[in-house]
Amino acid sequence: MRFRGIVSYNGTKYAGWQIQPSFHTVQHVIQKILSTMHQRSIVIYGSGRTDAGVHAIGQVFHFDSDMNLDGEGWMRALNAQLPNDIRIRNVEATTPDFHARYSAIGKRYDYLVNTGLYDPFRYTLVHQVNQPLDLPLMREAASLLVGTHDFTSFCANTIEETPNQIRELRRLEIVEEGETIRFILEGDGFLRYMVRMLVGNLLEVGLHKMNVESLKDILNAKDKLATSKIAPPCGLYLVRVYYRDLP
Repeated sequence: MRFRGIVSYNGTKYAGWQIQPSFHTVQHVIQKILSTMHQRSIVIYGSGRTDAGVHAIGQVFHFDSDMNLDGEGWMRALNAQLPNDIRIRNVEATTPDFHARYSAIGKRYDYLVNTGLYDPFRYTLVHQVNQPLDLPLMREAASLLVGTHDFTSFCANTIEETPNQIRELRRLEIVEEGETIRFILEGDGFLRYMVRMLVGNLLEVGLHKMNVESLKDILNAKDKLATSKIAPPCGLYLVRVYYRDLP
């Protein structure tokens, strides 16, 4: 039977989601527990990779099992063995053709920025800008990025590995939550470092180090050398993965 799981994790101590030789990753931790339970190798498949230091609230994965456990049983069994910075939020049986990555129709990422005094308790959880930002100007710039665009300038994927770098950015909202600024980005898919590069450039606008027209020029350039600005991984969260059969 195929099962779909939703997992939250603090990515600070991990080299990302995806298994890599000689690195400690979230996928490796979960997979090792499942393999021990089955006494054979079990592979799990995630909705996509998150990089080192990036967090998740709603990462989705799937795996196949012949063990006689329901969703609640899987949650209890896994959470009892997982470290404190990884927690399974939900497990349920799904259809045999479900794939955590290929069945996804969209994702939401949030990026958190602290504009107040440096917070030593949250330095791994938010980007510490520690100065005011021009939010109206940032929102004006953000409006230029919403829609279907070629995001070649705002990602690290090479043209050779990903020839089509056109994506639909359905939402880019900038919300003020006291001294924390939350960037909310939803789209049909995101390229490598895309969210962090978009946020990094919007922060340049908010700090008056770049004007709105320059951001537009970077987008239109479709050039890997157009910008090198990238926000650090600590503020990034994979919040939700969207599927047709889930509300």
